[in-house]
Amino acid sequence: MYVQVDLRSPAASTALLEADDFRSLKVVVLNDDGGAGRLTQALAGVGTLDADGHACLLVEALRRLSGERAADPGWLADFDAMIGDARARGWLAAGPSLRAHFESQQGSPR
Repeated sequence: MYVQVDLRSPAASTALLEADDFRSLKVVVLNDDGGAGRLTQALAGVGTLDADGHACLLVEALRRLSGERAADPGWLADFDAMIGDARARGWLAAGPSLRAHFESQQGSPR
């Protein structure tokens, strides 16, 4: 699963994509040329940036962004297993939040 942050327009948007893929977690930033301040604003309510250049994504925000999937017991079990794996690897922080890396993609607005 990944959080897509779209900075291609003045009203940045954030969405959870591939929500059924529990093997990886990342933040994909589209047109990351607005600087860290704009990215921080776009992530408000979803997570924060840490000093090492990673995202700390709030577990509850990921559930919220998953929409109706969060009501599915099977999805929740897989999600909770992902959280447990992250905890075992030291990727779960206060909040609780999950540590994720960034990828930047360039492209024109939709």
